[in-house]
Amino acid sequence: MSIQSEKYKAIAEELIENEPELARIKCSQVRIAYLVSDQFKKEGKVKPVYAETELIPEKYKWGIRADFAITVYEPNAAVFSMEQKRILIFQQLLKIGIEFNGDKGTEKYSLCEYDVNDFSIIIKKYGATWKNQPELFEEN
Repeated sequence: MSIQSEKYKAIAEELIENEPELARIKCSQVRIAYLVSDQFKKEGKVKPVYAETELIPEKYKWGIRADFAITVYEPNAAVFSMEQKRILIFQQLLKIGIEFNGDKGTEKYSLCEYDVNDFSIIIKKYGATWKNQPELFEEN
């Protein structure tokens, strides 16, 4: 089951406010739901899924008042420190695509696939092994 998460919403709002790579989100009208799931999720047989970002289809927006949903699979991410969870949310926010149409004042949303630029942003900010760094597990 997934429920709204104020914890992940607060992390995301701080990131959107302060990270230049997320400026497009800050100056948009995009609505993001932050969810936490009590389910274990795997990609294939062994690779855990820590979080995912989904574009909400129009037909569901009557019940989900959001354009995107970021779901954190808490059983998988439970071993992460708060700093690692912050990086995880940052990584998911990078997937949000916004195309501005200045003439009409409208926005078009899409889900961005990871590309070399996204990986390079994460690596420059946090290192290539951010999920495995012992110092990120330590709570200060």
